[in-house]
Amino acid sequence: MTTVLPSVNLIGEEEMEHTPVGRIVTWAVTYGRYIMIGTEIIVLLAFISRFSLDRKLTDLNDEVSQKQAIIDANRDFETQFRTLQDKLTKTQTLLTAAPVTNNALSAIETMLPVDTRLETLKISEDSVVGDVVANTTAGFAQLVANLQASSIFSQVEIGDVNRSPTTGIQFTFTGAVFGPKKGN
Repeated sequence: MTTVLPSVNLIGEEEMEHTPVGRIVTWAVTYGRYIMIGTEIIVLLAFISRFSLDRKLTDLNDEVSQKQAIIDANRDFETQFRTLQDKLTKTQTLLTAAPVTNNALSAIETMLPVDTRLETLKISEDSVVGDVVANTTAGFAQLVANLQASSIFSQVEIGDVNRSPTTGIQFTFTGAVFGPKKGN
């Protein structure tokens, strides 16, 4: 003997298919189920992919930290390297201007009388400025005459002449240097 359980359907099937509410319920029961399953699959995939993305982010942060440590460790070396590079550039500039500098320095050395001395000397590409102390007026006059007669300087100006009983005659001279022409 088999017992048949009674089934109760509160929504009539024939009436349900033809009403708007019935169509919505039928659609929700059939297609809604697929939409929910698809949504759950997408959520699970996003959740699982988050572990992979977190691991990549951690690896990238570690890599950035390592590279930053390398940069910090080499900071002193780079500072020294840049300082050395700057000195080399300045040396190169001086070496290219060396003929003018050497000529002017040699000429001034030969022009200085015995009783005069240079306090400061600034030599640039196109001029020489020097602060000189002469012990006697003869030494002063001889140096001025030598500077004006020199073929190294195109123009010589004497300025700021002061006489002191203890130090002698202090003066400044400026001379325009004949040097290699630019562009040749």
